[in-house]
Amino acid sequence: MLKKVCLILASLSWSFPLAAQSYPSAERGGLTVWVGASVSSFNPDYGCPTSSPFSCWDNHLIGISPYAHTNPLLFRRIGAEGEARFLHWSGPAGMSQQSYMAGPRILLFGYKRLAMDAKFLLGATHLNVAAPASGAGTYFAYAPGAAVSYRVSTHFAVQVDYEYQIWPSFKGAGSHSGHGGLSPNGLSVGVSYALRP
Repeated sequence: MLKKVCLILASLSWSFPLAAQSYPSAERGGLTVWVGASVSSFNPDYGCPTSSPFSCWDNHLIGISPYAHTNPLLFRRIGAEGEARFLHWSGPAGMSQQSYMAGPRILLFGYKRLAMDAKFLLGATHLNVAAPASGAGTYFAYAPGAAVSYRVSTHFAVQVDYEYQIWPSFKGAGSHSGHGGLSPNGLSVGVSYALRP
């Protein structure tokens, strides 16, 4: 499974330099990479009655999420995003989750300094739970999501992000459905900085 994830990520990374040559960006005519970090609050969907991001507050995982994304390159709408999410605090009985994902980021709406993007990420996730709980391990996951960002200045932006991760191969008993699969999801608030070539 890890080989499949690496193959998908490699394929995506090869396509973006080609897109940068064919479709120049509206931002200074080239590639701009935004790097940032956010604070995340996620419903782990483990031992919770529903997978809603606004339920199960006693068991929400809190963490940090470094990320990077590009300005839209392909068709002036499609860029790329990569993130790592470390949800290590406030979980029930020492639970933690990590994820390492990347994929396309699509501009849905832009007006002056405000932008709304959709994203679809793929990658690897890891769940740590204390014995005797079941389900600890590494899983393939995909995650649709959305982000609203506001450019404060030429180099700085603030962003609010929602992400819904789907772990289809999870077999532990902790999922809200009890039938396998896990869907951790939540909100993040962050600040990013534009790197110019």
